[in-house]
Amino acid sequence: MKDFIIFTDGDVDVPRPYDADVVILPQYYYFESDTIYGDEQTLPREMFFDRLSSQRAYTAGVNPDLVYRRFEEILKTGSDILCITVSSGISGSHNTICAAARELKTRYPHSFVKVIDSLSATLGAGFLCVDAVEMKKQGKSLDETAAEIERRVKLLDIFFIVDDFKYLIQGGRVSPAIGKIGDILDIKPILTIRDGHIELYKKARGLNTALRNIQTIAESRKAARLGNIYVGNQEMFEKCCSHVPGDYDVRLNLIVSSHVGPNTTGVAIEWEV
Repeated sequence: MKDFIIFTDGDVDVPRPYDADVVILPQYYYFESDTIYGDEQTLPREMFFDRLSSQRAYTAGVNPDLVYRRFEEILKTGSDILCITVSSGISGSHNTICAAARELKTRYPHSFVKVIDSLSATLGAGFLCVDAVEMKKQGKSLDETAAEIERRVKLLDIFFIVDDFKYLIQGGRVSPAIGKIGDILDIKPILTIRDGHIELYKKARGLNTALRNIQTIAESRKAARLGNIYVGNQEMFEKCCSHVPGDYDVRLNLIVSSHVGPNTTGVAIEWEV
């Protein structure tokens, strides 16, 4: 049975220690177009959020040439590839990676690059990477692993509680007028991902109410995996963990962080069948 290497992209957060067994295809962010971060150079989180407080960050998907080269390096060794991507409804990275896989198939017809759309992001898609790592260690083949991952895509839920509207306004997700009213009324939007797209799940009055909503969801069914997402506000993160204690935690990647800001926390759930 051929070996296979597990890949994902920079919109996905894989929890420790599984991150050591997954190759990340970087995504990119920038404040000025002449300085791109995400691969050869990055910003420390504190510096990133400091700049984000006064400047809008722009993001870009994976580099097609880099994806091709990273994949080809693996195929040349005789291994196959399983790549679990951020939702195609959130980023163009999935389509870029699929294009590279198709092109490589013509050059390496006896090798396989299987690309799976997670229909999720950050720790939601990260849980699928965890599943893939565990199945590979159990001796499952690429086909067996991919089939099970595709089955588990529909078992994912992810929720973000946004403490202020600033970054949602900045990214065009809500209007300044709605944001101002929301801040005045202490409205905390709860965002989720449905069918691969970011949607408003609910508006809650106050952070504690929002957290209780998430707690109710997390307790409604048995979870196979439950994890907490830290962005930049430690107090919010600790409150989230106290309401919804997870088995895993990750720091939200800076690509997604740029759209929600540091005053955000979240949970990811992979439900049992």
